[in-house]
Amino acid sequence: MAAPIIDIHGHINLAKPKALLEERIPPKPPKAPKPGAPGGGITDKSRGKILVDIDARIADMDGMGVDMMALTPSPPRGFYKFDEDLAGELARSVNDEVAKVAADHPTRFIALGNLPLQHVAFSVKEMERSTRELGHKGVRVTTNIAGLELGDRRFDPLWAKAQELGSVIFLHPQGFTQPERLQDYFMTNVVGQPLETTLALAQMIFGGVFERFPDLKLCAAHGGGYLPFYLGRFEQAYRERAECRLHISKPPDYYVKKIWFDTVLFRADSIAFLANLVGHEKVMMGTDSPYDMGENHPVKLVQNVPGLTAAQKTDILGGNAARLLGLN
Repeated sequence: MAAPIIDIHGHINLAKPKALLEERIPPKPPKAPKPGAPGGGITDKSRGKILVDIDARIADMDGMGVDMMALTPSPPRGFYKFDEDLAGELARSVNDEVAKVAADHPTRFIALGNLPLQHVAFSVKEMERSTRELGHKGVRVTTNIAGLELGDRRFDPLWAKAQELGSVIFLHPQGFTQPERLQDYFMTNVVGQPLETTLALAQMIFGGVFERFPDLKLCAAHGGGYLPFYLGRFEQAYRERAECRLHISKPPDYYVKKIWFDTVLFRADSIAFLANLVGHEKVMMGTDSPYDMGENHPVKLVQNVPGLTAAQKTDILGGNAARLLGLN
């Protein structure tokens, strides 16, 4: 029997957490978009259904040749600014609902959850609950939490718990934090999203997260942003600047090779570069489905990557994800 093809990067919107939030905090009327500002993440309304309709999702997966998908639920509006009571209630609702989707379709979906990371102690407890009781394989983490960088030592209890549980941290940006120059041509996404990931990884590497937690399982969305493709500049800074050696004892490339990456790069030669840099065993197929900036032909893309053996491509298509997620 062939190994399943696994998409490490899919999204889902859940009705119950949205309804819960609107019950607690009624939504405000939408503001008119600024001239030149980008639209939403899905312009094709037919694909919008995939975010919320499981049957439509499965049909789309079948069309792409995807057997299983790791689902990352979108955080509710304002999630990282709420107090612990509301944020905690929303997190539990999100995590319960995505776990139910995976339990109802155990051969198709893998549950990843959300945590209100502005409340670290609660997030540690909720990670343990969602892992041990709900069967989650990991959590989605955004690139900064209400302005606090992920390299901050206040997040250490979270990384320690994730390392203890073997939970996967799926690092995914949620917009760009300094969007003033990125209003035209969808640049908030085209440039801003991968730049956010780059900044977060830089903060975690230079901040010593991977030094303190060497067995942390972290997967970076969108191929790790710009970091893998400009790693030499990080290494030069490590050699020349004392502040870049404050919290790490080895060059940045040592820590980069501890990270997993998805294939949402859209070019086979970019995936080849990434696999050569970090090792093909740290690369996993992803789609970012069903958004506009998602990959619609993920299997074909991996199959076209130059310089890899058939066995290595099979690993990227599913074997690596199965091992990372601890799937039988």
